[in-house]
Amino acid sequence: MQLFVNTPGTYITQKDECFRFKQVDAMIDISPLKLESIVVSNKVLISSQAISLALEHNIDIVFLDKYGDPQGRVWFSKMGSTALIRRKQLGLSENTLGMRVVKEMIGQKMKNQLTFLKKLMHARPGKEDLFEEALETIGESLSYLLVLDGTVSDNRDFILGLEGTAGRSYFRCISGLLPRKYRFSERSRRPARDPFNAALNYCYGIMYSQVEKACILAGLDPFVGILHTDNYNKKSLVFDLIEPFRIFAEQTVVYLFTGRKMKESYFDFVEGAVSLNSDGKPVVVEALNNHLDTKIRYKRRNVKRRHVLQHEAHCLANMLLSGTGKSKSKWLEIKEI
Repeated sequence: MQLFVNTPGTYITQKDECFRFKQVDAMIDISPLKLESIVVSNKVLISSQAISLALEHNIDIVFLDKYGDPQGRVWFSKMGSTALIRRKQLGLSENTLGMRVVKEMIGQKMKNQLTFLKKLMHARPGKEDLFEEALETIGESLSYLLVLDGTVSDNRDFILGLEGTAGRSYFRCISGLLPRKYRFSERSRRPARDPFNAALNYCYGIMYSQVEKACILAGLDPFVGILHTDNYNKKSLVFDLIEPFRIFAEQTVVYLFTGRKMKESYFDFVEGAVSLNSDGKPVVVEALNNHLDTKIRYKRRNVKRRHVLQHEAHCLANMLLSGTGKSKSKWLEIKEI
């Protein structure tokens, strides 16, 4: 379970080998065996005893900024594997294995978009024309992607162009399905210009922390990317590896808005920028956590969505160790979203 702490003034300490969360009018004890991470998005106090308890149980503590992006974190110091994995990451943008990984990551992202739009279309009989342009554009982008060869360095701009074309068409279609007052003209990031993008950015921010943790546990270096270029202090691999899993955030937010569960009172509007406020954040976080904790069919087992991400990070690490892409576990074998 990921515990989200949003109430200002909450004090997190340790009592009898449990986490104790104190608020002005409430107190609760939670066993560390029930937690995977603690996410803090507001003014909270935390004791060194609580931090030590988290480290003992491999529970990371994530601090989010007002946009929901990871601002910092405390985690245990043991890496998940050897330095060999990280050394092999360095050459991925220049070899065919890296190209295979990128094609499968971005290809899975596009397949997810197609699957989700088709699911939404089937729930709206008689409105198939709303989906035609997006399904055609994403399908064409996927076809172009799958026949590419060479290295990532040779094809980086073209791949990013295909991804961008598919993404713009995808979100135009999504916008048309929303209640009229929440429709938007384009994706906006920091800052968001509308409520939908504000909620989506916040969910993406939480997903970034999940991906970064998966990288660390698998022994992957979050700063050594394949498709996304390496810049100072940029966690490039996180931006790569999140691509097949953005769909979890997108499904959550689309269902919140199309289900009319979002209110304008959940947002702050300041000089053209929109952000979730203290009333809206818990609603979005609860919905995302429920979605991530729902089990899907994955490699002949029922697995929580959040654990699929960790499994795939380990598969990527095993692929790098084998050096051939022939590890026992298949990379990105996700058939259900």
